[in-house]
Amino acid sequence: MLTQTPVYIVAAGEDLSPATALSMPCLHLAYTLGSQGQLHREGPESRSSGGLLGFYDNGLTSPLSLDPRRLAGQIREECSRRRFSGLVLDAHGPAAGELVSALSPLLDQWNIPYYVPIKLASLAPNACFLLPSTLYEGSFDNMLEQYCRRYPVHRLALDVVRQCRRFSMPSRDDPGEELSAQEFFRLQREYEPVSFFSQELCARYFTYRQGQETYFVLYDDPSTVSSKLNRARRMGLGAAFVLYRDFGPLCRTFLPPSPDASL
Repeated sequence: MLTQTPVYIVAAGEDLSPATALSMPCLHLAYTLGSQGQLHREGPESRSSGGLLGFYDNGLTSPLSLDPRRLAGQIREECSRRRFSGLVLDAHGPAAGELVSALSPLLDQWNIPYYVPIKLASLAPNACFLLPSTLYEGSFDNMLEQYCRRYPVHRLALDVVRQCRRFSMPSRDDPGEELSAQEFFRLQREYEPVSFFSQELCARYFTYRQGQETYFVLYDDPSTVSSKLNRARRMGLGAAFVLYRDFGPLCRTFLPPSPDASL
């Protein structure tokens, strides 16, 4: 049974205006730490309200001069002013752990819902957790099941990152390389490969030969994202996030099915 897992469109900068025009829940990834330790909004101001506040650490190396209560208070004020229902701490820099450790007790105290990357779960036990969607080996379903056994399902959210990666074959020891959109489309035009869907990885792939070398290309498109979202819904995950820049207006195809869609 599919749940009504909300899908948030992640947008920043110039993407915010067209993203909010889709009338879907939006994560405004537009906030970071200012030079004086204050909450700072980057990019054009948006008149839209609702959704989630997105705070990214912007490569922060040390928050030792940070006043957590001041920053958390500013986050609470901005959530109230813009009617944000919570926030995402997109913390991946060297000081990500320190930042989450400093803010999470205050966010808990003030009952502000928030998400952190799953790798920081131990530092914010009351948060919701972002699960990366990229997978290059193993089983996508097994990955979700393992997380669902460890954490409350309603506090898990799928963070969909569009993957496009090339591996040399055999690829056991090959970490692969990221392909730009231009390089990906060039390969498709030049080799006209036949693509297949991997049920295990929940992604599409094709192979091609270049001289004596054989390559394996694993990638996402709207159909694979829809499949990943549907699997997350079947598991009962609490939310999902999709980057607007990856799919543009096609993000509307990722809306949860209507309540009577299965009738």
